Amino acid sequence: MKMNSKYLKASHLLKEQNHNLSNKVATYVKENFPYRTREFEKCTRDVSFIIQALESCLRENNKQHVEYIARLFFKGGELQLKSTEVEFIAYDYLLTLLDPLLTEAEEGAHDYCKQLIDQLKHYIDNGFETYSDSGFKVNGPNRETTIKRMFYNWDNEMEIIQKMQKCQRNWDYSRNVHPEIIDYLLWHAENAPSKQHEAYYDVYWTADRKVIEQASKYTWGSTHSRNPPSTWRNTQANANMYMVFVGKEPSTQLNCHSDGTLKENKDPARWENAYVSIGIAMGLVMRAAQSLGLATGCNKSHGDMNGDMFWERKLGIEEDVLAGRKKIAYGIGIGYPQEGRSRWETDDYELAIGSGNGSKLTTDLNMETHPVTGKPMRKVEIVDIRTKDKAVDPYGNEHILPTESSIKINTMRKRIINITEIK
Repeated sequence: MKMNSKYLKASHLLKEQNHNLSNKVATYVKENFPYRTREFEKCTRDVSFIIQALESCLRENNKQHVEYIARLFFKGGELQLKSTEVEFIAYDYLLTLLDPLLTEAEEGAHDYCKQLIDQLKHYIDNGFETYSDSGFKVNGPNRETTIKRMFYNWDNEMEIIQKMQKCQRNWDYSRNVHPEIIDYLLWHAENAPSKQHEAYYDVYWTADRKVIEQASKYTWGSTHSRNPPSTWRNTQANANMYMVFVGKEPSTQLNCHSDGTLKENKDPARWENAYVSIGIAMGLVMRAAQSLGLATGCNKSHGDMNGDMFWERKLGIEEDVLAGRKKIAYGIGIGYPQEGRSRWETDDYELAIGSGNGSKLTTDLNMETHPVTGKPMRKVEIVDIRTKDKAVDPYGNEHILPTESSIKINTMRKRIINITEIK
């Protein structure tokens, strides 16, 4: 496995000790500078982000993550800290905690962390590129480029959007998403804007490896072949953390017809609002996750097998779904990708032959209709591609099985989205 890392042991140690170190630094600040902040949890979270940045810089041998953290201290080009004195004392205290840990772990790691902290202090003290430093005139031909780099870091934002386009399919289970980060992402999901500020969805989540592994078995729907039909599971769901967005009829009714009467929650327009609200929330969660260095992968494959209504029962919403009050919409896998591996490669070697998607599947050849909904079932056979080269599906189609488990990607294709000014 090819690695570009310089301080792997030290990076891994920081990952393991992040929670402990961030608590120690926050406690130190609270005890010695009680006037600095009353928000102990926020202080702990912020220190945790800085440690995570150090971890990433050690692992990747660059200072990009520290620079990103430093930019978060600025808004509109203005430093948001009233004073840097305690901030810098806290950084120095963190370095004293890191000294015995990193010196023993890897030669040079602590010195590198000190360089990173010094760089962070420099950024906070001096800010980022200004027009006078850049060599460009603000009113000259490069005005737009200068301003966007001076205040908004647009290049980084555009890179985040491009990363969001790409689904992650394999995950590093040796790493856990920090509880503070989980809370941060859930905050985005809960506080995303919606039409009339109505509650058009609920969010279900887990970071429990056993729960995710069990649930990810019910994510068939990533098409491998249309003729003959076969499908993989959506392995982006088998991440370090998983969130499921469930559309619902809100408890409020704030939309009306032209005659002033309220629209019923079952009105199609209300469900359009639900899906738009879910899309906005998912985008904000993905952006927040990617900005913290995590990978994401969305999917809408939450079907059952043999009519067991797995997802609806697991979430405890079966009755509401059957009554039309709720509907599982989309899910987001969030976590850490496996280093040195293409994002489309997976660790799931089972292929369902007989269906090109994950809708109403059954391995029971005698099951014609869904036992709960009464809808027609699609018969499949689940085969391990490592055990054979060919297989025949329940409909008599012969399949030449792939030799590796990988999912087709589409982001390399040019998509035509027209951007037109209204005149």
